Amino acid sequence: MRTRAERVALGMVIVAVIPYIALKVLWLAGSTIGLVDAAVLTEMHSTRMVVGNNVTIVLELLAVALALALTSSWGQRVPGWIMLVVGAGASGLLAPIILGLPIGSILQLIVQGNVRTGGMDDMNPWVFATVYGGFGILAIGLAFLACRYAMRRWGDLLDAVPPPPPAWAILVGAVGLLPFGVAMVWWGLAGPGDNGPQAMDAVVQRTTLIMTGLLAVGGFVMPLWSEAAKKAPRLASVVTWAGCTTAVLQAPTQVLLANGGNPTRLLIVIGLLTIPGASVYGLVVLRQYLNFGPNPRQSITGSTLSGRL
Repeated sequence: MRTRAERVALGMVIVAVIPYIALKVLWLAGSTIGLVDAAVLTEMHSTRMVVGNNVTIVLELLAVALALALTSSWGQRVPGWIMLVVGAGASGLLAPIILGLPIGSILQLIVQGNVRTGGMDDMNPWVFATVYGGFGILAIGLAFLACRYAMRRWGDLLDAVPPPPPAWAILVGAVGLLPFGVAMVWWGLAGPGDNGPQAMDAVVQRTTLIMTGLLAVGGFVMPLWSEAAKKAPRLASVVTWAGCTTAVLQAPTQVLLANGGNPTRLLIVIGLLTIPGASVYGLVVLRQYLNFGPNPRQSITGSTLSGRL
């Protein structure tokens, strides 16, 4: 049975996606609601935008399905690897938003007196508030539910402090996470320039880039920082998870969305390094948790491992 807090969080997720999906459906149907210039509708009907809008609608619906699974008894019976894959997608896309959006919006409001961003010139201000406000609410609701679910199902593993990954995995993780993390922080601080994600000049966007980079670096460092892991093992596992999933999801997102779908060569190179490097490093760390939990001899057996995942 759902607790009161879980019901509230589930309601937040459902409410958050309704305006976003409604806008996308209306635009796909030819409506100009929220658009300053009707000519923008032509771009909305381009192949790239149609595919992108349909994909994001599906992702929003998947977020609701995930929230239902996280709060239902049947969700505990779903194979762990399915929950991990879907949860990784959600956290990788939303973690930078939940951290960067509030801070960046406040900073931009103080500095510029508005929260407009690149790409929003052809839309009414309320569209930004609706879309990104919804993302923020969605991120908060899912983060709460995911943490509750993970503690119930894998809390004993998250209390463990596994040893650092092997040297080869550390090297792969460094190549996959550090260039991406450093680049995101640099572009967030100095601006995208000629090589970074174009049209990401607004303070709120650059703050999100900084948070993306910090998460990636944190995801690499935390499994190697045993003292921090011993003091706060669950926090360490969350930072590692968020960092690796953010890198894996945000790298292709930057490539696909930057500069109207025309990314710079540097973005493409970094993405090609980040996706496999961060994926392998994250999976190795996950394996470390499985093998060095409270019952390591049982954890490495096929039956128990399959039960966990």
